[in-house]
Amino acid sequence: MSIKTILLHMANDDRHAARLEAAVALAKRFDAFVEVLYVATPVSMPAAATGRAASYGYIAEATAIAHERAEQIEREVRQALAGCSFSWTVEEGDHVALLAERATYADLAIVAQSGAEEGGERIALHVPDRLPLETACPTLVLPPAFKAGMTMGEHVLVAWKNTRESTHAVRNAMPFLQAATKVTVLTIDPPNHRGDSGRDLMVWLERHGVRSHHQANIAHGGDVGDLILTCAADLGADLLVMGAYGHSRLREMVLGGATRTVLAKLHLPALMSH
Repeated sequence: MSIKTILLHMANDDRHAARLEAAVALAKRFDAFVEVLYVATPVSMPAAATGRAASYGYIAEATAIAHERAEQIEREVRQALAGCSFSWTVEEGDHVALLAERATYADLAIVAQSGAEEGGERIALHVPDRLPLETACPTLVLPPAFKAGMTMGEHVLVAWKNTRESTHAVRNAMPFLQAATKVTVLTIDPPNHRGDSGRDLMVWLERHGVRSHHQANIAHGGDVGDLILTCAADLGADLLVMGAYGHSRLREMVLGGATRTVLAKLHLPALMSH
């Protein structure tokens, strides 16, 4: 699948510039149209704004400020996307619901990692990085550490398990995998596992022109999500591809913990599909 429409989540937050920079780079790389959705409703609020009246008051004030800043941010978007095809829309409401509605018509969505607000000083009102669980559109989640000018997609780490979600993630990531300098397939198996869990995927990838390396790990307890992130750091990967697990109670218990951990502790961009 080629990437021809990118849905970019924008808001009045301190990380919107990094998301915009990533969208610009990918739009130029894939010759894609960028649909910019600016949601004026605040994503979070100060923990001190307790009580219904204080909460409603903060949300109303923050929304008004976001509308005031919309014109300035639109100018930033127009300047950054000069030479690219794009659209600009301003909405109010639930960030995930609004994004999911538009993601149906996109090939890639870009959001920021919500994570836990630093030091517990803020309360999350909306969680944009839940988008991978709400849509079939692959979602690129950018961590707070991602800054303009950082490389993304030179070394791609694929967290692989033969499941529907992982399969969707790999297929959706094909444009990134084919453009990467290095691709590593990471498998995490239980003790006493026999066989090569990554072989069949690596053969399939090679038929699509993607040469890959296998990183086989054995899980001796602990959180699989932590192991994935540790491997990504040790290998120097700059993009993680993985399935996002949720909804099903059984899958959430067996596999969902890894998704939660990765989204909470993410230190590199992650391309996630459900």
